[in-house]
Amino acid sequence: MYILGITAPISWNNAAVLVKDGQLLAAAEEERFTRVKHAPRVPPINAAKFCMDYAGIGLKHIDYIAVGFRSPMDYLIRDLKSEILGKRFNTIHLQIGSAVEYLIQLSKLKTSFEKLYPKVRKKRWVFIPHHIAHAASACRVAGFPETNVLSLDGNGEDDSGGLFSFKGGQLSPIRKVRIEESLGGLYSHTTDVLGFMRHSHEGKTMGLAPYGKPEISLDDFFKVSNGWYQVKPHWIANFHRRFGPPRQPKEPLTEDHKNLAASTQAKLEEIAVQIAKTLKQLSPLSSLALAGGVTLNCDMNAKFLTEGITDNIYIQPAAHDAGTALGAAMELNARLGGRTDFVMDHAYWGPEYSNDEIENYLKESKQKYQFHDAIEADTAKLLADGKIVGWFQGRMEWGPRALGARSILAHPGLPGMKDKINLEVKNREAWRPFAPSILEEEVANYIENPHPSPFMLLTFTVRKEKRDALQAAMHVDNTARVQSVSAKTNPRYHALISEFQKLTDIPALLNTSFNDKGEPVVMTPKDAIRTFSSTGLDALAIGNFLLQKPDRKP
Repeated sequence: MYILGITAPISWNNAAVLVKDGQLLAAAEEERFTRVKHAPRVPPINAAKFCMDYAGIGLKHIDYIAVGFRSPMDYLIRDLKSEILGKRFNTIHLQIGSAVEYLIQLSKLKTSFEKLYPKVRKKRWVFIPHHIAHAASACRVAGFPETNVLSLDGNGEDDSGGLFSFKGGQLSPIRKVRIEESLGGLYSHTTDVLGFMRHSHEGKTMGLAPYGKPEISLDDFFKVSNGWYQVKPHWIANFHRRFGPPRQPKEPLTEDHKNLAASTQAKLEEIAVQIAKTLKQLSPLSSLALAGGVTLNCDMNAKFLTEGITDNIYIQPAAHDAGTALGAAMELNARLGGRTDFVMDHAYWGPEYSNDEIENYLKESKQKYQFHDAIEADTAKLLADGKIVGWFQGRMEWGPRALGARSILAHPGLPGMKDKINLEVKNREAWRPFAPSILEEEVANYIENPHPSPFMLLTFTVRKEKRDALQAAMHVDNTARVQSVSAKTNPRYHALISEFQKLTDIPALLNTSFNDKGEPVVMTPKDAIRTFSSTGLDALAIGNFLLQKPDRKP
């Protein structure tokens, strides 16, 4: 049985996945194909086509198409009912407009499928509510027999999150997080005030937070109370009135801006911990699975471990709305009685390219290149010498984090390396941090209170004696967003870091996403070659080929 999972095309971060008999075969985000960041509110046509092409099938082989959202009519009717019962008549036109756009985009997707795959039998479309899809995307791939599940995002349908329990193969809702209680909303509006782009630059807010002090009280807007939290009416308008207007892009970041970022991060962590405690009281299970865009906040996720809420945590790597495509497919598969033993222990589910395909791109681009049998050892030498290398290997990552398939890599222990990459390669703010990829067998030697972190979605404190070794991949507060690298799931990346360790005694590399400012992560060899040529990268290791630029003058 084949199930094609897709995000609702009114979402940001649109994506598609293909599941066969309960096993994931392929997954990709639409932005990587269109080169438009987040691919907002567009049908994931290219991603869906990739998934089917990868499996060597067409739409005629698909038994069901699962959408991570309620149907357009159900979405409209339920929200209108909610507005009318709540006497919020002033926003009814927004609900109608959103539902109509959803219907239009879904129709475009169906029409595109018909053009790509003519004369196919009518598909069975199944709609899975948004936060059910988020929750299923985590608990149904975590490998936990039973677990509590938390979904948190900006909004989805008429909620901004949900608390669930998962046991006996059943996903059971416990409590909703209302739209008015949106933690994603709090973080997004702070992002806006700071002069960053809402729905896109929340990671900047998280990165800025350690530079400030959490001394601004936000209790006038969100306040923990009686085992939950209260949200004050009209908080958005009052929030912007108090902290606005938004900083303009060329204006400096003041101490007030930094303190607001720190205070918002602290408030998010405080409330999230309270929500998780409430969930555990209502459902006393020991494990915790997380999804929803808010759970891309690594510092918040770490609090669930340090506060003793759980010893066993799983965060779905495409936790934002892209993950609802996965959750919809996996939830439908379970409801239809399919196999449920799949475990997502890696994120490499996208397109890959053979050496022959890569070489064709290299010849077209008229680049000088050399073939290297020992690409890992030869790349490690460049990294040990202080070169910044684009690393393009195997299947593309699923989710926003570069995890050693489409990565920019560098020596984590060289002074000034962070500034150099930010200025010459990434073209972004100097204060923004990078992350270390560490061999999983060495992680405990470098960070305090270690926990498996294959998807770079947890923050840890770096051990004092190891801070020099990770100085360029560590944040100003001595924390690091660690990726633990497994020889089982990414043998080539593990081998590269092992070769680097032989040369430097450091079992880690500075890792950041392979893209320039404002662009999606590269997907194709063409994308990689263009980014290599247009940025300050010193070298590109792509398949078994190595491209190098002449040494730059000091």
